[in-house]
Amino acid sequence: MTAPILVATLDTRGPAATLGTITRAVRAAEAAGFDAVLIDDRAAAGVQGRFETTTLTAALAAVTEHIGLITAPLPADQAPYHVARITASLDHLAHGRTGWLASTDATDPEGRTGELIDVVRGLWDSFDDDAFVHDRADGLYWRLPAVHQLDHQGRHFDVAGPLNVARPPQGHPVVAVTGPALAAAADLVLLDEAAHAASVKQQAPHAKILLPLPGPAAELPADSPADGFTVALTGSDDPVLAALAARPGRPDRTAATTLRERLGLARPESRHALTTA
Repeated sequence: MTAPILVATLDTRGPAATLGTITRAVRAAEAAGFDAVLIDDRAAAGVQGRFETTTLTAALAAVTEHIGLITAPLPADQAPYHVARITASLDHLAHGRTGWLASTDATDPEGRTGELIDVVRGLWDSFDDDAFVHDRADGLYWRLPAVHQLDHQGRHFDVAGPLNVARPPQGHPVVAVTGPALAAAADLVLLDEAAHAASVKQQAPHAKILLPLPGPAAELPADSPADGFTVALTGSDDPVLAALAARPGRPDRTAATTLRERLGLARPESRHALTTA
């Protein structure tokens, strides 16, 4: 059996959540073999996160080496261009270790989030992988034919593009969602109940499915319908970290340089490469 994916969830709210405590917790999760951590600043129990998510992600990227960093949703009123620019920039800063939690809603009745994901992916493909040549001798910074206009006109968004950031190291940062509604548009699906896992796998066979860890950390279920688990951490001294670090057969994924590689996800081709091949 392939070793299960492990994603830590960490509370960044409240007076005890400082940059130091959060950094220590994330680095402890990295040492324990977690594949990623979900960085979430959404308000809970009346307490707002102390740090803006993308700023915190950038800070953590500078003090970690292997663990993936998944940022929680940006404000709902953010335009797709800004979402694409921020997430692409974070992926460059972290050398391909980032993900974007695009939705935490159980449903998408108007299709807005689904369209947002599609537009953002299109903007990530604005530049071909080899667009930037940095040729000083010929005075050529990038190849003009390798820059692509999106010209998206949809129900919710009209976006011309192109993005002004090079294609991310992963091609597309990992797109995560919670709940089954947008599973077909995601790379990583976080579920609350095992009952949904089988149906989600049918509609999104390409995606990785995660469930909350159901029992003791040292006993990762071998017959789970999911590809891995989410684990809520209380801090760097959480006993679950020691249990997971000491588990037999713990995988060594440090050779994986990107979050996609750690999760077993292929690097997507640009939509323009697919249409012109």
